[in-house]
Amino acid sequence: MGVLSLLLLAALIFVVGNLVLLPLWLAATTLAGALHAPGQFLSIAGNRRLRQNHALEHATLNVLTERHGPPRLSGLAREGGFVLKGFADPESVRAAAEEGLTRLKLGERSLAIHDRCGTSMAAANLMASVFLLVALLGLGRLSLVNVILVMLLANLSGPAFGRLFQRFLTTTTDVKDVFIIGFECGVEQSGWPVFLVNPAHAGVPVVCFVRTALLRPYGG
Repeated sequence: MGVLSLLLLAALIFVVGNLVLLPLWLAATTLAGALHAPGQFLSIAGNRRLRQNHALEHATLNVLTERHGPPRLSGLAREGGFVLKGFADPESVRAAAEEGLTRLKLGERSLAIHDRCGTSMAAANLMASVFLLVALLGLGRLSLVNVILVMLLANLSGPAFGRLFQRFLTTTTDVKDVFIIGFECGVEQSGWPVFLVNPAHAGVPVVCFVRTALLRPYGG
């Protein structure tokens, strides 16, 4: 096979890959990811305790951002509280959780929304699948340009839809009966001394669990 034939074959593979296979792969990936999003939203939406703790997790992160700048933390809400993992001063996390809960009870609903929440990414995937289906049904075909436009629209609209989903589906600011009843924090990596006073200052990732419960007055 001559050089010209090899060049033609490479060009053909490039064209087929970019104009046919790549759009199909991106479309399949987007749709597969989006199939999980509705289930994730509904599982949280139907669990009031998860929504309360999700709101408190966000409030804690937002207070930490106000006080110390964007934290290098990831969070996960549970029915019994929420977990924060990353680099932080445990006492700052405790204080931020208590302040966040107090401010939520006083009506600061904006604290329950966090732009870096996984809900926003799930919303972007969901919107990408919607736009992709609309483009496919409207144009009758997929192309690299169409897929790129869909991804661009999804990423632009994802954060806005993510905030809406957080507000109405995955968090609730009705936390008047929520109280923090415990706080546990330890180092994440094995082999580090667990008696460190401030692991964050030593560059050690920590895992903090803020435990919550519903406490009602007698007769309530």
